[in-house]
Amino acid sequence: MRGTQRASPISWGRTDVELGTFGAILKFALEMEERAAAFYEAGARGGLAAPFAELARGSRKRRRRLEQARRELVNEMILESITGLKGEAYAVDLDATVDEAERRRQAEILEETAARFYRDAAAKMPIREIARLFRRLARENEQRRAWL
Repeated sequence: MRGTQRASPISWGRTDVELGTFGAILKFALEMEERAAAFYEAGARGGLAAPFAELARGSRKRRRRLEQARRELVNEMILESITGLKGEAYAVDLDATVDEAERRRQAEILEETAARFYRDAAAKMPIREIARLFRRLARENEQRRAWL
């Protein structure tokens, strides 16, 4: 179709990896927030324009919080071994080109999955401040899910 652009589904990249170090978990969290923001920005139209725009801004802000925590708190812990988390357990299919009802359903699944990831990761974090941040992010995901 000439002259018409259709956004492609949001890629999760490789999800078949074990999140076996503190650094890998933080990287996954940063990428998850980036993918969430990209999905919300691409899907912000129709009745979901305002809520998705707000969720995109929130995801960008959450990514900045994670980056700040990584810079300030994790120098020597980046290679700390962690077991029991696999990226594939937290992958969500996102396609902002679908109808409004399906975009809302995908957003709900995204928020539920992100909350589960942050809860699971918080339980394994060796740094108390990062565990606290992850628990806070999980609560925010639950609130964002309820808001949808």
